[in-house]
Amino acid sequence: MTFEFSLSCPSEFTASSLASEPLEDSDEYEYLVMRACGILSEIGCKFHIAGFGSEDWGFDVSYDMSTLMEQLPDLLLGLASDGCGEIDFYSQGVERTVIFERVGEAYALRCHSRTPWKPYPEVEYVDFPRMEAMLTELISKFLSGLEAASSEISTMEPFRTWRGEQRKLF
Repeated sequence: MTFEFSLSCPSEFTASSLASEPLEDSDEYEYLVMRACGILSEIGCKFHIAGFGSEDWGFDVSYDMSTLMEQLPDLLLGLASDGCGEIDFYSQGVERTVIFERVGEAYALRCHSRTPWKPYPEVEYVDFPRMEAMLTELISKFLSGLEAASSEISTMEPFRTWRGEQRKLF
């Protein structure tokens, strides 16, 4: 199983009670991401991530996906500047880091586990267009889910800026 991730949201869903609750007086990115992921979970979105010998990492949207989303700006910046980056999937039970390194027309992804689970293989390759498509789709569905839930988070930074940058992430 090659490394992959995706967010899916239902075409019809019930309203989110979290989306209508007032936000704390905080525009901290991590807080907004945690709140946004809670909203997406509540409306029925699902997150799937797989790779390194495992067909399903068993991620939920409300907490596990937020570990990716809160590190996404740094990953995008690293991939754009020098073709490198990393995501620490620190959720209890998952506890693994994936390191991204551009190699020609692909990314070499190295997985380091901090649990008894061991990645097999330890290195996987994802071609550049596929990685860009996965990241673009993740951002697009993240934003459209928040907009569909009528969450004011979708109008805040950096999410508002992401909407305009989706065509060229890195």
